[in-house]
Amino acid sequence: MRANILKFTKIALNTFCFMVSSLTVIQAQKLNDVQDVSVWASGVKVDGKHNEWENNFKAMNKSTNLTYTLANDAKNLYLAIQSKDVTNNSKILLGGISLTVNPSGKKNDKEGFKVIYPVVARRRPGGAPGGGSGGPTAVRVQGGPGGFSRFQDMSPMQRDSMQRAIARTQLGGAKEIKVFGFKDIPDSLISIYNEYSIKTIASISDEGVFMYELSIPLELLEMSADKPKEFSYNIKLNGLQINFGGLAGGARPGGGGGEGAPMVRVEVAGGGGGGMGGGMGGFNFQDLITPTDFWGKYILTKEN
Repeated sequence: MRANILKFTKIALNTFCFMVSSLTVIQAQKLNDVQDVSVWASGVKVDGKHNEWENNFKAMNKSTNLTYTLANDAKNLYLAIQSKDVTNNSKILLGGISLTVNPSGKKNDKEGFKVIYPVVARRRPGGAPGGGSGGPTAVRVQGGPGGFSRFQDMSPMQRDSMQRAIARTQLGGAKEIKVFGFKDIPDSLISIYNEYSIKTIASISDEGVFMYELSIPLELLEMSADKPKEFSYNIKLNGLQINFGGLAGGARPGGGGGEGAPMVRVEVAGGGGGGMGGGMGGFNFQDLITPTDFWGKYILTKEN
């Protein structure tokens, strides 16, 4: 009797483990690496809350660690993005997300329309606020008892809470969008409240999830939902471009997003800036300065 009970328990346990394993595989395979379907956007409001997209994203890209959906309606192209990784979120805040659309279908970002957001203003040397253009912005790395050393002494919960607070403050100050390649818009910074009807916003949830939405009028992209054709798009996390104390050791001329990420001079103070080489207070610094991106194809769709 006891042997039968043990045998039954073993069979039940093996069955349960198989079911859990199968469910995990199904969930992992649920989303493609790059979106392969067209999506009609109905009643989308660009508010950074993802009510229209939640639990229905169309791809989870491994290169950028982003979950996303590209969609359209009769007037606009939409991009919704979600990021749940702390390092990834910091990388976005440092260099922004670039969306490049190339109506010709080529994988060439220099011939396409490019929008970069968020563009987080930073402090220039001497205390003056700086944006994403002009000379380098200063980021001061503190050693000794403050700065990263104090950050490393925090509990994971304290770090997460502090990072969310900092991210929300930075996003609250992100009032500009970088645009390139548009026929009727000079390559420049434009306000998030612009006359071209380009809309974008980002937010951080209480759980630390980064949420991003963007809409661009199809007219600006020289495309029409009435005459749909396949186009190429590129999504890039630009990362941080750095200049260590005036030496371009970490800078990547023409790389790292170029127009997207502001050049940053890292000033090391008091003790050498603890952890800059590898783990920077819980971050891998190499991840923050390395751009990641991918290309995809999309065909505008009509309302069913």
